[in-house]
Order: sequence, then C-alpha cells, then structure tokens
Amino acid sequence: MDEINPVETRILEAPGISLDDFERDPPWRHDSQPIERQSRQDIIDGVTAVPLMPHADPRGSLCELLTTREGPIDPIVHVYTVSAAPGSVRAWVYHRFQRDRLAFTNGDFEIVLYDLRPGSRTRNHLNVFRLGDAQPCLLAIPALVIHGVKNAGATVAYFINMPTRVYYPDAPDKSRIPENDLRIPYSFA
Repeated sequence: MDEINPVETRILEAPGISLDDFERDPPWRHDSQPIERQSRQDIIDGVTAVPLMPHADPRGSLCELLTTREGPIDPIVHVYTVSAAPGSVRAWVYHRFQRDRLAFTNGDFEIVLYDLRPGSRTRNHLNVFRLGDAQPCLLAIPALVIHGVKNAGATVAYFINMPTRVYYPDAPDKSRIPENDLRIPYSFA
C-alpha cells in the first residue's frame, strides 16, 4: 500500500500563543434521556440496541459510538465503514464467532435480524429496526444471528462496524445466502 503524505508541509513560528491559551471544553449537557441498554422480551436474545446521542453545535455534530464509561466492552479489534447506495440490500449473513457492533448515525436504514440458533429462547424470532438520522443507534448482533441491512433512503448512507473479531480475508467468518431466499420469512421489497 502506498504511503499517504500531506499535500503541504510548513514550519511556522506561532508567536504569542501557547497550549496554555486554550480553554477546556465544558461538560456535555444531555438534553435527552441517558443512554440505556435496551434488552426487552421482544428483542432477540443477546441483541442490544443502545441509542446514540449526537451532540450538535452550529459546526455540525459529534456522536460517540462506543465507550467504556458505563463498563467494560469487548476489545476494539477491527473497525470499518460501509457505504450503501440508495435501495441497496446486504443480506443474508451470519458469523460463527464474531459479534457485530453496527453504528447507524446517518441515513435511513432497515435492519432485519432472524434467530435460527438451536436452543435459543428466541429461536424463529424476527426483529426489524429502522435506524439512522431519526434514531441513531449502536446495534450489537450476536454470533449465529442472521441479519440483513437495507438503505431505505434516497441518498448514499454509511454505517460503521466494530466487530469483536478481526476479519481475515483468507478465512472469513461469514456465511451467506441470497437476499431473495424464501426460507427467510422477510422481504426487503
């Protein structure tokens, strides 16, 4: 892979300014409810949906995706962003070992989860989530839970995955069937 270099480099004196001149940011004020892990009876066992709270100002916004502030998390070992064309579908897949942690902060995504795990108390349960601009969320999907994602919006949108295992191209932890497989009781149409 080629190295990326800056388009310009300068060495400049910064007269009259030092690090001591900067002011500390004030604490964030939460105008909405605090983040709560949602794990209800109707959600597939092991799935968590954590609402994300963007902090906005006139320049734009900042949204924390994952933190250890509320307690320990699985290590961050691999992070990637996915672009999704309008109307595009990525389905159906599951992972044997990894847990996906999908962060939806923009766009309009339809995410479908289906539990076929033998012995699961939520076997044959199907969950549909609408996440993105209107409802930012970190969705954690356990290993062996089938899932699919559709960009239901009219523009390209992005989501971020922070899976719990490193992806190895020569030994992918991913199994899939086509999105139109009728054995999955859901259609993205």
